[in-house]
Amino acid sequence: MYKIYATPGCGFCLQAKRLLESKELPYEYNLVSDLDSQEQAHLQEIAGIPFRTVPQIFQVNEEDQLNYVGGFTELKASFS
Repeated sequence: MYKIYATPGCGFCLQAKRLLESKELPYEYNLVSDLDSQEQAHLQEIAGIPFRTVPQIFQVNEEDQLNYVGGFTELKASFS
C-alpha cells in the first residue's frame, strides 16, 4: 500500500492517485494540512529530507513500516 501526502488542487498529487489506480494498487490520500507538526517531523525523518513540495509518497511494507518513495516523478520511475 502507498500513502500520498498532498495539498488540494495539486496536479502532481492527482497524477500520483491516477497512476496507482491504473496499476490497481491500494493507497491512502492524506492532506498535509491534516498532519500535526510531530507527524510531519516524523515523516521528514523517515524521508531524510525536509518537505518542500507535494506529493510526498511512501510505501508501506509488510511490517507496516514506511519507505520513502519521493514525489510523483520518483513514483512513476519506480514502475519503469
